[in-house]
Amino acid sequence: MTVTTPKVTCFHDGECPICNIEINAMKKLDKAGNVNWVDISQDKAALAKAGLTYKQTMDRMHVIDENQQLQSGVLGFLQVWKQLPYYRRLAPLVEKVPLLLPILEFCYRIFARYRLPLTGKKQITE
Repeated sequence: MTVTTPKVTCFHDGECPICNIEINAMKKLDKAGNVNWVDISQDKAALAKAGLTYKQTMDRMHVIDENQQLQSGVLGFLQVWKQLPYYRRLAPLVEKVPLLLPILEFCYRIFARYRLPLTGKKQITE
């Protein structure tokens, strides 16, 4: 069995039931081990190492891409999608179809703003 080094790191909220549906689906597809899945509710040290705060990562999903650049929101999702079967076909469409990226980012911002109240979690103010 060949062990690969993950190409990207995805910081996600493992305590969010809504987020877990999508993250768990993507984890199942990540058979190549291209993504380092970091649950921010369990691994605060990884956040500090990446220069991120808990509040930042609770407000938006963050991903460190293959070039060690930090991406967030839809741009972060795109970096993860590029590593996964099926999803990797969506990434170029999102990047190339005019206005699709800003529309998805707008929708993501609405979701991110209301996901904590929807799941019953307290807003992070620190």
